[in-house]
Amino acid sequence: MLSLLTTTKRLSVAEVAADLEVSESTVRRDFMEMERAQLARRTHGGIVAVDVAYSLASVPRAADEGSAQRERVADRAASLVEPGQIIGFNGGRTTTSAARRAVSRSDLDSRDGTPGLTVVCAALNIATEAVLRPSVRTVVLGGVAEPYSFELTGPLATATMRDLWLDTMFVGTVGLDLGAGLTCNSDAEAGVTRIMIGHSRRVVGLATADKIGHRALAGICPVSVLTDLVIAGPVPEDLRAHLQESSVRLHEV
Repeated sequence: MLSLLTTTKRLSVAEVAADLEVSESTVRRDFMEMERAQLARRTHGGIVAVDVAYSLASVPRAADEGSAQRERVADRAASLVEPGQIIGFNGGRTTTSAARRAVSRSDLDSRDGTPGLTVVCAALNIATEAVLRPSVRTVVLGGVAEPYSFELTGPLATATMRDLWLDTMFVGTVGLDLGAGLTCNSDAEAGVTRIMIGHSRRVVGLATADKIGHRALAGICPVSVLTDLVIAGPVPEDLRAHLQESSVRLHEV
């Protein structure tokens, strides 16, 4: 539907139902969801585009067996966001899902020129999720874009982040190990994420059970640096004990 809106700027219930071979009641429900997410404005019998760049919307990756776990983590992460906050994300599938859910919340109203939410993005694909929402202020770090994670790295990214401050930083990870902490595949990405962590009041780690015990190349931060850890799947007792000793709040989903 967003692709159609890019060119037509207006859609009717009847034409979408015919084009997609679904019922009109299904289309109406989808239109309501799109308006709630501030992606379109409903009119009599259809929707019209709002002034956003639909063509920038990223295409979700194919589903795999970890998708359900990632979506549960993303859902809990988005619930931790409060309207008006300044939040940050590093790159990754879980953080992308969390950002998508956070910026589409219906309670993020922009009032008196104040954004409903400010999102500081270390990854280009997350920026494209956020910029679609008129009530969300999107801040993109400069730098060199990594080809697989879409993360922005290098001196420009770190210099920009040194002048910014966050209420909450959401940290995705490739590995989660008691000794190595949170890790990723790029030392350049890890460096930018560490600065974002250091400039945030609250640091929320996001992980699925398959990340536990895995060590990637570059260290992001020790587990004890987190204020919260949202995790889907079984949590080993040694990790649970370490979180308790470090006063890290555990959110099991």
